[in-house]
Amino acid sequence: MPHWSTARPVASTQLMIRVAAEHGVPEHVCLADTGLTPGQLHDPALDVEGRQELSVLRNILRALGPDVAFGLEAGQRYHVTTHGMWGFAMMSSTTPRSAVDVSMRYSELSYSFNRLGFEIAGREARFLYDDADNPDDLRAVLVERDIGALATFGRDLVGQLVPALSVQLRARKPHYAAAWEELFGFMPQFNAPRNCVAVDVSVLDMPTVAGDDFGLRVCEEQCRAQLEGRRLRSGVAGRVRSRILRKPGEFPNMMTVASEFGMSTRTLRNHLAREATSYRQLLEQIREQLAEELLSTSGLSVDEIASRLGYTDSSSFMVAFKRWKGVPPRGYTRIHSGV
Repeated sequence: MPHWSTARPVASTQLMIRVAAEHGVPEHVCLADTGLTPGQLHDPALDVEGRQELSVLRNILRALGPDVAFGLEAGQRYHVTTHGMWGFAMMSSTTPRSAVDVSMRYSELSYSFNRLGFEIAGREARFLYDDADNPDDLRAVLVERDIGALATFGRDLVGQLVPALSVQLRARKPHYAAAWEELFGFMPQFNAPRNCVAVDVSVLDMPTVAGDDFGLRVCEEQCRAQLEGRRLRSGVAGRVRSRILRKPGEFPNMMTVASEFGMSTRTLRNHLAREATSYRQLLEQIREQLAEELLSTSGLSVDEIASRLGYTDSSSFMVAFKRWKGVPPRGYTRIHSGV
């Protein structure tokens, strides 16, 4: 599933609009035909669709023309902490090596539209940016934005600009190529086979300025929770989940849902497989969630809850619940009621 098809926090869009304003591009120009309003931008809890953020970026580039290194400039404004809990997890890491590890494991929480990768080859630590999923007209600028952010991340983590050994870009040499030389001290290799920034591997073991093992554990737990929540809301899996929840207790079968979505069951199955789930897994997750809520708050009997969750008999429900929680329904109720 393309990264740009999922929802994401509005902060990245807000930041780009602020940078555009410094170049004289008014807000209404940035938002034209995006479905976003100025009022929405002031809601820090708002999620925007990836395509909306890309539409904002398109509007900005159209207004600025080809001579402005907007991607590089905007990218350098993306501090580690701009990325919320994903960034705080990196800041809490005691070394850049640890920060890279956590950033890759939870990369879906970043503002990047590229698929992020990392490798070590001899004395080089290489940051990779796979732009294959992105719209053709925005591939170059989205890579530039990420590499600009990488430079800022280095300053945030170790307190100084981390020197790059090399920079390779798949894009052609732009009009503003001098901006690259100003940032890194040399000209990147353009028309390269991949997008890659290489640094000396010794950088990975430098101490960070705000490392905190306990803080990292807390942040990682929050990252896991956020990632799970985002996956549940996004993509085909999110649509299926919403459809199943429309009438709890009247769960449709996979064929019905596929038909309502205008696709075959095989196509729906393939979509869900690409999102690392299945119809059965989604149904099980929903039943588990509803079972917990009903046992904790409804006062219904086990038989009544089993019926509401679509089980033909309570014994099947009790077997499933023990598999989920390790205890039978009545035991779960006693534990959580303090009885």
